[in-house]
Amino acid sequence: MKQVKHIAVLAAVLTAAFAAAPVRAALTSAQAFGKEPPWGRQPAAISWSHRGERFTYVLPSQDPSEHLPLMLRSLSGTSAEVLLQPDRFGKHGATPYNAGWSPHDRRLAVEAGGALYVYTFASHALQKIASTASDPQWSPTGNAIAFAKKSNLYVADLGVKTTVVAITHGGSGDAILDGQLDWVYPEELGISHGFRWSPDGSKIAYLRLDERSVTRFPLTDFLPKNGRVNYQRYPLAGEKNPAASLHVIDLATKVDRVLYDAAPKDRYIAAFAWRPKSDDLIAEILNRRERWLRVDSLPADGAAPQTLYRQSSPSWVDVIALPTWLADGSSLWVLDRANLRSLYLRESGGKLRRLTGNFNLGSEYATNGLVAVGRKGEHAWVYADYPSRRNRALLEIGLRNGELANLTPGRGVHRIAFAPATHAFVDTYSSMNRVPEVTLNAPSTAPQLLAAPDSALQSQLLPVHRFEVPSKYGPLDAWMIRPPHFDPHRKYPVVVYVYGGPAAPTTTNGFGYTMELMHDLLAQEGIIVFSIDGPASQIDNDAHVRLLLHNFGPGSLLGQRIGARYLASLPYVDAKRIGIWGWSFGGYETIYALEHSKRFVAGLAVAPVTDWHLYDTIYTERYMGLPQKHPHAYDRSSNLLDVAHLNGPLQIMHGTSDDNVHMANTVAFLQKTILAGLTDVNVMLFPRKTHSIAGLMQRRTLWERMLIYWRSVLHP
Repeated sequence: MKQVKHIAVLAAVLTAAFAAAPVRAALTSAQAFGKEPPWGRQPAAISWSHRGERFTYVLPSQDPSEHLPLMLRSLSGTSAEVLLQPDRFGKHGATPYNAGWSPHDRRLAVEAGGALYVYTFASHALQKIASTASDPQWSPTGNAIAFAKKSNLYVADLGVKTTVVAITHGGSGDAILDGQLDWVYPEELGISHGFRWSPDGSKIAYLRLDERSVTRFPLTDFLPKNGRVNYQRYPLAGEKNPAASLHVIDLATKVDRVLYDAAPKDRYIAAFAWRPKSDDLIAEILNRRERWLRVDSLPADGAAPQTLYRQSSPSWVDVIALPTWLADGSSLWVLDRANLRSLYLRESGGKLRRLTGNFNLGSEYATNGLVAVGRKGEHAWVYADYPSRRNRALLEIGLRNGELANLTPGRGVHRIAFAPATHAFVDTYSSMNRVPEVTLNAPSTAPQLLAAPDSALQSQLLPVHRFEVPSKYGPLDAWMIRPPHFDPHRKYPVVVYVYGGPAAPTTTNGFGYTMELMHDLLAQEGIIVFSIDGPASQIDNDAHVRLLLHNFGPGSLLGQRIGARYLASLPYVDAKRIGIWGWSFGGYETIYALEHSKRFVAGLAVAPVTDWHLYDTIYTERYMGLPQKHPHAYDRSSNLLDVAHLNGPLQIMHGTSDDNVHMANTVAFLQKTILAGLTDVNVMLFPRKTHSIAGLMQRRTLWERMLIYWRSVLHP
């Protein structure tokens, strides 16, 4: 009864606020989904030089096939210059991306059209190194560059005459990968490099992934006359994983040594890096059940390893970042403890001291929130959910006294590209009610505006109202966009936007780009748009996230039930016209909600998982366990077993070449609906498109078909 009273009071407050809201100019579909971003072209793929004096970037449109020039900007300059034009990369051109500054910032590794080039600043020369290459990395001296190609590692010596030599020979097609990552490792463990140079440049550590036992999943291209099938190594839940081992090869002697073999006990090598100024490799080992991890120090000469840290949990452990070492032998760690992801200082004797306060470090960076450390070891810069879980900010932390300074005080989301050497950073700042702007920030100088917020777009957008919905799990973050000319005495249909996955909120206080414009257009159709984060999607309560343990379906539906009940309590909501939509896990949650709750009367699912047997090992087993040991958990969370209970029309959209959530999920679900005699399930396919369904016309078609669908099913 107390919760119902709180909901009624909140509804009255929102009704009054909505009635007073001003009328805004209308956004158009052509404007929202055109080539030119309505918010303007803004710097992306930002890469700072080692000295922190300049950076490169591109200015993308909404057309991913557009060829873009690589831009260069100086910290002290007032304007940018074109560094490399697309037409320097073949007759058809290609967008050049900075793949890494060389030591001393004299050269760039550039990737364009799948090929690797080296650009030299002094001569403006552009040299092609390899036609196909991935993960290029400069040697510590800058006189060589290593890269992965055709499942092996190569080193290009950039002397008077460039020579390219293969340094591994065990790689073979998609069966064995030396230094080259497969799909599942970077996707689910966050690992970004398959090899690493030693600090002195004499050795290279690399990950070998033996994929021979991993399922070869077929991805069919239906457009050629006779069709074409491409195969992807994809470990389905409960099936064989890649066999991983960590190697070190001495470049002078060619001796290749195995430092750790994870295969015999079916473990993961979640991360690895060299300890600075040493011959020791640091590796993070994770067991397959993902109930424990440890960080080991592995001497390159094969001597006995030493365990530096270990952590375990009866539910699951999340991968942590490897430590950052300080000059005095101490180290900084980002650890999930006491219900928070915090920064810890580990003294040389092993004692841990927490440095950050009652807030989470953000997970958007490879270091899980630790952005940079000062050369003198006095300060660290962290990316944090601060001052509340809805916001993202850059903080400076004193390592001796714990003093905190917020370098980005504006409430909202700040996406940071940081230059450790100069402490300068590029800040892309937005909020739900503030279109993005980009500034260049440096100590002791005023911020320089790189891309101004688009005032015309700002004036067109409908306000996003942020609030909390009371629940027995505590207040749940939510937002709502209402139609223009809102009349609190009318009854409006609602579309609920959902994700629902673990610690993955939809209520972060940042601009939603094209998706936010899509929701704005829905509101212009006379439809309220609403989103709520369930307890398991919040980022500051591990106990609530653990509601998903062996329980993806019921656990993720908790928040949506609370949200739907709240909506039904509002006097201006038509409780008989509440729809729900989502993408990926949100697509899964859409179908599950439509099967298990009578409050949702229509759904739209993009690239949905429909049964967790069809998703990968690392992600699925972390939360759901092995299907062989927890079959009932998989059954309880499957969308395939309750098709007959579907509570209304359903639209599914899926890319035929989706290598993340395979189209097999949609096909399996469609077969069940046919056998159940359902006639209100429709499927739209996007040929050759992967999980993001990228492409100017593809995205425009997807968004506009959404508008048509919701207009047809929610309006009487």
